[in-house]
Amino acid sequence: GFKAGFNNPVSMADGYGFDGAKAYKDSKLCLMMLANILHAKFHKSHGIAFSSIYPGCIAESPLFREKRAWFRKYFPIFMKYITGGFVGEEEAGQRLFQVAHDPRCAKSGVYWSW
Repeated sequence: GFKAGFNNPVSMADGYGFDGAKAYKDSKLCLMMLANILHAKFHKSHGIAFSSIYPGCIAESPLFREKRAWFRKYFPIFMKYITGGFVGEEEAGQRLFQVAHDPRCAKSGVYWSW
């Protein structure tokens, strides 16, 4: 974990054993924190925009491959028809491309989500 300085055996950010879903959340948080640090440090002096993105829940991706079969079957349906947060891989890729290339997304230090 962070406290142990990521010495072997490396585990989760909080020092506990590996959990795939938490690993995703931890990595997302770390990337958001990094984007904010880079924004604070370099945006004004170099004019580089730093941001992070949540394109939506890509519920049919291999991210959930370790979950039970019933979860992999019904989670995408739940995300599509109950929460409305589902996006396919192609649409998520288009959103990422938009943040990287669209001048409307040039603002730095923001978290883009749909």
